[in-house]
Amino acid sequence: MRKFFANILFAFLYLLSLLPLRVHYFFSNIISFILCNIIRYRYVTVVTNISRSFPQMKYKEISKLARSYYTYMCDIFVESVWFIAHCAERLFKMVEVEGREIVNELQEKKGKVMIVMGHCGNWELMSAFVGEKFYRDKKDFTANPIYIVYKAAENGESNFLFKKIRDRNYKKFCCKGGMLESKSLPVHLMKRRDEKSTYLLIADQNPIGENPIVIDFLNQQTMMLRGPEYLSVRMKMPVVYMYMDRIKRGRYKISFSLITEDASKEEELMVTRKFAEFLEKDIEKNKVNWLWSHKRWKRKILK
Repeated sequence: MRKFFANILFAFLYLLSLLPLRVHYFFSNIISFILCNIIRYRYVTVVTNISRSFPQMKYKEISKLARSYYTYMCDIFVESVWFIAHCAERLFKMVEVEGREIVNELQEKKGKVMIVMGHCGNWELMSAFVGEKFYRDKKDFTANPIYIVYKAAENGESNFLFKKIRDRNYKKFCCKGGMLESKSLPVHLMKRRDEKSTYLLIADQNPIGENPIVIDFLNQQTMMLRGPEYLSVRMKMPVVYMYMDRIKRGRYKISFSLITEDASKEEELMVTRKFAEFLEKDIEKNKVNWLWSHKRWKRKILK
């Protein structure tokens, strides 16, 4: 029954996605105004997160940034819906990619590469980092399996729907690999130890239910996922940071930066600290371009 209703919702979203993108942005303007000014959806969370992260900002600046954030958040949603019915070529026109040679060189040397990113840009469209098939060659990392690691939603219907949409979108890029639930990642890595492949993880999520790493991030003590650090060290993997910048509405730029060529040779927690350092600098450069409505610091850190 759950899957039945999820499929009905998917069919509705598919029909909605047939509308022109400019119509989706029109809906985004209306929805963002309602969420920000009428419903005030997580408004206190957004303002609190911004003010604690940038204590030097004045209230008017914080308020302006918060309003811009709601438009950005709604744009992410409508863009993700719009892409359901459209081909990968349409998305490639929205996303510019640079620095992919970093991943190519690391995979040639080490076989496996871990890519970590934060909730920047439109992470639901992040698969565009593979680039157009026409420009790929056999030496490119996209010729080997690419696994997009996701955290399953607690709600069964939501998880089924999100996975269905993400699977459908990923297949458009004509790549080997696919979507991989985060809990199955350790076993998957061990079973495919000798396979040349790339793993992409969103690494700034709230680490509920596990022993977190605590570091300074955006002017406050922050809990980080332990998984990327632990797995990259254990598997002696290179780690690359990926940033998805939002240039303007419907235009993104993906770039790569090296964290380490072998996580097992670095000091303890280096991978997590370097990831946080890259992410913090990018957030400071484009403050609206991050998930401020996430209750990132709701849990108290036990000392």
